[in-house]
Amino acid sequence: MPIYEYTCSKCGQFEKLVFGNQEVVCPQCGGDVKRVMSACSFKSAAGDFKSSGGGSSCSGCSATSCATCH
Repeated sequence: MPIYEYTCSKCGQFEKLVFGNQEVVCPQCGGDVKRVMSACSFKSAAGDFKSSGGGSSCSGCSATSCATCH
């Protein structure tokens, strides 16, 4: 039961816990969505954000810290 990231062309990006072959629609507008590649990330003991994508920011923004996300 993985959590996937999806993008809706009208509403933006969201995450969804998927069970089996469950059909996924946008939770805000009910529209069609496209699954996007997720970047693995973790917090170190020092509390700083690390991304396996090679960059220091989230895939959807240019911030160098996720403290300002959401």
